[in-house]
Amino acid sequence: MASTKVVTELTQRIEQEVWKGGEKLPSLNALALEFAVSVATLREALRILENQGYILIEHGRGIFVRSQNYWRKESPLELDPIPMGDLVSLLEFREILEPEMARLAAERGTPGQIKGIKEAAAQMVEDLAGGVDYFRSDIAFHDHIAQASSNEVMSKVMKGISDMLSESRSQTKRIQGSPEKAAHFHMLIALAIEQRNGKLAKEMMYLHLQDVREDVLRLKESDQSSDRGI
Repeated sequence: MASTKVVTELTQRIEQEVWKGGEKLPSLNALALEFAVSVATLREALRILENQGYILIEHGRGIFVRSQNYWRKESPLELDPIPMGDLVSLLEFREILEPEMARLAAERGTPGQIKGIKEAAAQMVEDLAGGVDYFRSDIAFHDHIAQASSNEVMSKVMKGISDMLSESRSQTKRIQGSPEKAAHFHMLIALAIEQRNGKLAKEMMYLHLQDVREDVLRLKESDQSSDRGI
C-alpha cells in the first residue's frame, strides 16, 4: 500500500532526526508532492504515525514531531487492500467486539473520555455538513470508545486492525448516504454513553455495525454485477 511506504519513510526520517522533536513538518500538499501520493493517502499515513506517537496534528497550526518518549513501536499489521469478502468478515468481528466496548465505555468512561466521544460524534456531523473529510472524526470516535472501555486488550486489538478499518471506511464512503447514517448512529451511541446507559450503547453500536455490513454487502453485489457487465 502507498500509505505503508509513506509511513516507513516518514518514520525513518523522524527516527534519524531529519526532523527533530518539536519541529514542524512541511504542509500536506508539499509532502504529498514529495512522495508522489494523493493527499488522502498522505492523511492516512499521518494518522498511523499519530496513533504511534510520532507526530501531533494540530488543526490550524500544522503537524509537529513528538519527542521520543511518546513513540510506540507496536508492529502494525502489514496489509494490502483487502477484498470485499474480508471486509464482511471484519465487520462480523467488529459486531462482536465493539458493542461490548461501548457498554464498558458507558460504565467505566471518565467524564473527560465521554466528552471526547461526544465531541468526535459532533465533529463528524459537522464535517459532513461542511463537505469536509470526515475520516479523522470517524476514527477518533471509535478510538475514544476503545480508550474509555478501560480494557487494554480490546484497545490493542482495535489498533492492530486499524489498517483494515481504514480500508473498510474507504469502501463504504462510496455508498450514497452511508457516512450520514454512520454519523447519526455515532451521535445516538455517544448520547447513550453520556447517559451511562450501557445496554443502549451496546445495542446502538451493534445496529450501527449491522447497517455498515449491509452497505458493504450491497456494494459487493454492485461490484459483482459490474464485473459481469450487468
